[in-house]
Amino acid sequence: MSAEARSVRCPRCGTPGVGGRLAVCPGCLLDEDVEDPGRIGSLELEEEIGRGGMGRVFRARHVRLDRPVAVKFLAGEGASSAEAQARFAREARALALLDHPNIVRVHDFGDEEGERFLVMELVEGRSLAELLPMAPAEAVRVVLQVCDALAYAHERGVVHRDIKPANVLVADDGPVKVTDFGIARIVRQEGPRDTLTAAHAVVGTPEYMAPEALAGAPPDPRMDVYAVGVLLHELVTGRPPVAGAPTLTGALGAVVRRAVALEPSRRYASARALGLDLRRLADGAEEAALPPDEAIWLRAVAVLQAVASALVLWALVVSVTPRVVAPHELDPLTMQPAARLADGRWVTRARFETGPILGAVAGLAVALAAYGLLRRHWRHEGLDAPAPEVPLREGRSFLGVASACSGLFALRGVLEWGAGISMPPFMPLVGGLLELSALYLLCVSILEAWRRQRPLSREPMLWAGLVLMLTPPVLEFGMYLWRWQP
Repeated sequence: MSAEARSVRCPRCGTPGVGGRLAVCPGCLLDEDVEDPGRIGSLELEEEIGRGGMGRVFRARHVRLDRPVAVKFLAGEGASSAEAQARFAREARALALLDHPNIVRVHDFGDEEGERFLVMELVEGRSLAELLPMAPAEAVRVVLQVCDALAYAHERGVVHRDIKPANVLVADDGPVKVTDFGIARIVRQEGPRDTLTAAHAVVGTPEYMAPEALAGAPPDPRMDVYAVGVLLHELVTGRPPVAGAPTLTGALGAVVRRAVALEPSRRYASARALGLDLRRLADGAEEAALPPDEAIWLRAVAVLQAVASALVLWALVVSVTPRVVAPHELDPLTMQPAARLADGRWVTRARFETGPILGAVAGLAVALAAYGLLRRHWRHEGLDAPAPEVPLREGRSFLGVASACSGLFALRGVLEWGAGISMPPFMPLVGGLLELSALYLLCVSILEAWRRQRPLSREPMLWAGLVLMLTPPVLEFGMYLWRWQP
């Protein structure tokens, strides 16, 4: 610095070297309100547009490029050492590589008299802190864009670690922009090995920080997932998910609860996975629908119920199928002999088949226990979503498979009894699998109806499908009994 430049001092604190670039030194610029901030190189500072714990933001004009920009002076301990300046330059260059429509772009960086600053994209709009609360659909739309930004950054090794309403901007022309990417680490990291992904300092806003982040764990994308869950809850209810705050129910509530799980392993593995669930909601899926991972448990219970129902039907059919038994096989406790044949054997038309019936009872017990646990889980997670006006989409699938069962049975009748053509030997297996599939879809539909408190009387497709599903086995068994001879 020349002797002439050193002779020019800040009018507030006396720091030398202010020159014609700043009205005051950068330190006073950050500490006090200044009407005329001045100029830094090619940047003409115009007015302050925001401030926070990490510094102050000024609207500025880039003279050479002739475009408006935002200049953020970073707060924190001075970076006077060569090592700290090198770290700042390294981190800022990494942030400048983030080029995504939902991320506020870092154009440049600099260091003026020990005060570091970033030159960023200027977003004309408001922060989410000024817009909450908002309608659930709008909140999902906003957070979806936040998830897209985070997924992009995570894939490039950058974890934000300070997601909160003040750091998410909604531009006047619509897009959502995440700002302050990595600034927490630029400001507060210490040590030569600190990087964007290897900081161990506790940084961020406590209300939005995951438990492991508060404990000083290394950055992990699931920390941002936790913060997004808190953000989404606050956007809808107006408050973070703390004791006494309103709770979210239905599919949106389930997404939030998974995102803010205390154990990282129970959260969404990434912002992209969280975004997939939210996009399902945004694409028109009704609020009453279960998240995909929760729907797996419903289907598992439906499988158990279908198997238990099949065991009950099998036990019933076996018990009422006529049998011819030898005299020593008669059991007065389980069999009622109907007629005695000339050769001394007995015909029984109904029995208590111990093995099949006990197997059916065991299957029912398992299915009922699984259903009880599922209902308890739904109540605990707020997934009981009364929606009696929403038709069951599963009813269409059930009706389709049940129609296939009846269609196959009708085709067999036409070919065998009408045209005398024998059906392939594997056709009974196909028919049985179709019946079991229809039974499974019926159980899925009933479980969903119970969860939504949807009266089954309002589902004509279920009743039509039930008739079509039962017609083939009932007719087949009826004809067998009619033709049976001892």
